[in-house]
Amino acid sequence: MDPVLIVENIYKKFRECQAVCGVSFEVHEGEILGILGPNGAGKSTILAIITGLVSPDKGTVRIFGFDLRTNHKEAKKNLGVLNERPGFYNHLSAIANLRLFSKFKNSTQEEVTNILDKVGLFGQRNKRVSTFSQGMRKRLGLANALIGNPKLLILDEPTNGLDPKGTKVILDLIKSLSIKKKLSAVISSNQLNDIESICNRVLLIDKGHVLFCESVQKLLQPVETIYLIKVKPLGKALSMLRKIDGVKSADYTDEGLISVVLLNLTPSELNRRLVNEGFDVCELYPARRTLQELFLQLKDQ
Repeated sequence: MDPVLIVENIYKKFRECQAVCGVSFEVHEGEILGILGPNGAGKSTILAIITGLVSPDKGTVRIFGFDLRTNHKEAKKNLGVLNERPGFYNHLSAIANLRLFSKFKNSTQEEVTNILDKVGLFGQRNKRVSTFSQGMRKRLGLANALIGNPKLLILDEPTNGLDPKGTKVILDLIKSLSIKKKLSAVISSNQLNDIESICNRVLLIDKGHVLFCESVQKLLQPVETIYLIKVKPLGKALSMLRKIDGVKSADYTDEGLISVVLLNLTPSELNRRLVNEGFDVCELYPARRTLQELFLQLKDQ
């Protein structure tokens, strides 16, 4: 089956700033692609180009086989969009806003009510949007994007401003729709945890350039085997670890743990050595790489 979205060699420059430099990728049916990068990396510009809000200086975008530039209406027919700052009529209630927008998508009132329930806003449906927090506006923006049963979602920072509970509701909903309804999605974020939790593949960008485009599992696969240890007494344990064959390095962390890089030594063997020497090992687990570490590693390749 052909990809639902093809982005091919797109460029965009704003005055002296080259925001996007030759970015290409595809999205298939039921797939969730995460675009990951720091603020200013070009994520929002890429999504703006895909949704037709910004025209690329060069390159093409095809949605369900239709060229966005030459067949704009058909290309966007099955597209749902959540911008970073969704706009609504503040003097109207949440349900009144969605009912208004639903008229442009041939949607039913029942569907509007069901969508509000799915994003956790059913209880606030009659409140004016002017009273909504940033997180609630994001939920309402997602509800609006889902009206009309789109086949492809374009979501710009969908969890920005949400508390942990709200984040889980939104991410779980998107994941469920991708599995049950084969909904495809492109999600931009600067939060590695969000991308890791629901995305199949990730596009890692910085300063408009693609650094990586592969599966999430491959992205998170460490180059070195790094483990964190919570152990007592801490100082003596660090001295011992630095003398063990198979430990490349050992250092304190800001959290009061010890970070070790292992070479030809398993974590179970390391744990056994520590326990046999009389140390109290409370925790020993793989270190999670940060987004900053990922960028530094990929830039060095």
